[in-house]
Amino acid sequence: MKKWLALMLICLLALPVLGAAETFEGASSGFGGEVKVTLSVEDGRIVEASVEGAGETAGIGAAALEPLAAQLVAAGSAEIEGVSGATVTSTAVKEAAAAALAQANGGEAAQATLADGTYTAERYGFDMAVSDKVIVTVEGGRIASIAYGEGCGDTPPMLDTVERTLFPRILEAQSVGVDAASGATVTSNAVKAAVADCLEQALVAAGCDASAIAAYKTVPEKKGGEQELTTQILVVGMGGSGTYTALRAQESGAQVLAIDKQARYGGTTALTSEIESINPPRIKELYNNGEDFCDADAMYQAWLDYVEGDAKVELVDLFFENCGPALDWLALDHGAQFDMKPQAGFTEADVYKVKFQWLPNYDERNPYAPTYGYNKAEIATYFDRLIEDYTALGGQYMLETEAYDLIVEDGKVVGVKARNLADGTEYTIRADAVVLATGGFLGSPEMTETYLSDAYFPLKGAWKIYGTYGNDGKMLKSAIENGAATYNIGMPPEVHMSGTVDFLPAHEYGYDINVLEGTLDFNTGRESIWTVADLPLVMGVSANSLAVGMDGKRFTSETGIAMLDPWIAGPNYFSIWSSEQIDGIVAEGLKVDVVGPAVGFLGHRGSIPSGIPLAQAYDVMEDAIERGIVVRADSIEELAAQIGLDPAALTQTVAAYNGYCESGVDAEFGKDAALLEKIGEGPYYAIRMASYSYNTVAGLDINTSFQVLGTDGNAIEGLFAVGSDSAGVLFSEKKPYVTFGGANNGWALTSGYVGGEIIANMVNGK
Repeated sequence: MKKWLALMLICLLALPVLGAAETFEGASSGFGGEVKVTLSVEDGRIVEASVEGAGETAGIGAAALEPLAAQLVAAGSAEIEGVSGATVTSTAVKEAAAAALAQANGGEAAQATLADGTYTAERYGFDMAVSDKVIVTVEGGRIASIAYGEGCGDTPPMLDTVERTLFPRILEAQSVGVDAASGATVTSNAVKAAVADCLEQALVAAGCDASAIAAYKTVPEKKGGEQELTTQILVVGMGGSGTYTALRAQESGAQVLAIDKQARYGGTTALTSEIESINPPRIKELYNNGEDFCDADAMYQAWLDYVEGDAKVELVDLFFENCGPALDWLALDHGAQFDMKPQAGFTEADVYKVKFQWLPNYDERNPYAPTYGYNKAEIATYFDRLIEDYTALGGQYMLETEAYDLIVEDGKVVGVKARNLADGTEYTIRADAVVLATGGFLGSPEMTETYLSDAYFPLKGAWKIYGTYGNDGKMLKSAIENGAATYNIGMPPEVHMSGTVDFLPAHEYGYDINVLEGTLDFNTGRESIWTVADLPLVMGVSANSLAVGMDGKRFTSETGIAMLDPWIAGPNYFSIWSSEQIDGIVAEGLKVDVVGPAVGFLGHRGSIPSGIPLAQAYDVMEDAIERGIVVRADSIEELAAQIGLDPAALTQTVAAYNGYCESGVDAEFGKDAALLEKIGEGPYYAIRMASYSYNTVAGLDINTSFQVLGTDGNAIEGLFAVGSDSAGVLFSEKKPYVTFGGANNGWALTSGYVGGEIIANMVNGK
């Protein structure tokens, strides 16, 4: 019996264990790089999943990774819904999971043969109203060329960056699984999706199954390796301040290397409208008969009064003394073009004509809008000229190269650690001087939670950005960890507008795009459009709305929430509406015309005209609820609970506001009685709104030589900072960025112009 039992045990141990889970991996290209999925599969079903995506956007794609892993387990397969607002990341996870499951099921890859021919497809990028068109030519069974079709929606600088960087990358790898062009990720992903569509057409034309597209979505292996470089001055960042610093230092006799993590130079500066400069001496001689454009002494006193003694006066002095010659240098010596009739700022108190706008800034077809925003292609050429001047002098630069840590030896900064984001090369770059021009830290929710201050306003938390999320403050963090002091780092970011936390793409939800014939859009130069899909956005920034902060209370007159005042509430606020009000929108349309940056730059970049009945208003609100933009409840108390506000506070706010509407007097903020619209009968709606910022303003403490100061007050040898990385020295943590017009760009230019020469002289012993 014992022998029989032993034999049975041996046989059982030799049998395969039914149902035992095995592990498989798959990868695909996500929003910011490779997304890898690891699955434990048992009897053909997913029982455990993990998702990695180091390049996915913080707070959006990165936040979706864990929920997507949970969806895979819940579904037991790759057929998941995905996460709203993180479409590209969701698609990458599905594809990677499908590849892993194919391995688990022992399936063979479908035959992949491309039929020669020319194929076209389109996808929506950053512009939700107009798609990006792509033409792919296949020759000899290979991708031979990629080109744009007519009438692409995204901005020329982004399209050009993708054409220069991504097109060759796809052709070389024969795959759309390559990395996006850093800094142009949305446009890159639209192009990659359109190219994939073309390749599926070519596969089907060759008699293959469309699923064979997986063969053209492989993620190429990065070559990696290590390399050491040496230079006198290393400029980290090639936005406005970095480009100006590099050029000025190179022409001052130093050897300069500039690097940027993006695939383009110019940064946020190349996407803005103006630069602040006070009475540039050569320009006023040429264009204003030698007369001052403004009273500089009065403006200087207004600046000092505004900052209440919190700025470093010696740096304010440096700015006022040098911002004029800096613009002379940029415009007259290096060919950047500006309207030489400067404008005043944004408020009635800002009478000082210091705002020099990039040219072109006038369109004869649109006489009612003397300035416009579709001049970015021309601004990009100005930066091309600056880089040509820089390289002609012997300057060097590397794009898609991210510095991530300082090299410090015996208390002195002697270089940085960096990597090429495209090929994985690791660099040790040694330099006599390292200049930080990285554009701040708004792209890091961790840093905005740590360093922004709640002392005066509720600023901590993750902020929405109109610009690049790549400004993540890695080098600022490294500097602080190595003893650098900060200055006013907690002050409000540079907020110019507000909008909904997400948007309803009209093409996805089936809403019409309506053309306003005879009018031109400020931002694109195309005929103006509007769509009911933008209703939550327009309602949320409308002057006749009720806006409340995260404490459930009003924080400003709603006349300011579209542009100057949203930051007062911090990263987010809510717009409160009633069904009674929406009934009015259905029957009679919006009561107020909404214009300005919020609807000119966000959503579909066009406002909904007032007075047009919107029969689809409730359909839009339902879609917005599903997408997480809007919350609905039967009572104000229930609404407050759902959005995380104090029910008593919100109830009191609504009651007080309704009282103002009845009396015609806004006792809190003095809003015009014509804009006071009562919150009527429910159900009630809360629109999730966000303050959209270009960037943080403040960072490191510096002296007049742009040396970064340590917490002991002494200069850190070898470390310098310009632009947004140091602009806090001009301001106050109690107040926002000044409204004179273009001050941040003015500091970017002035700090680069003055700092580049000073740093060059220092490394050359002058």
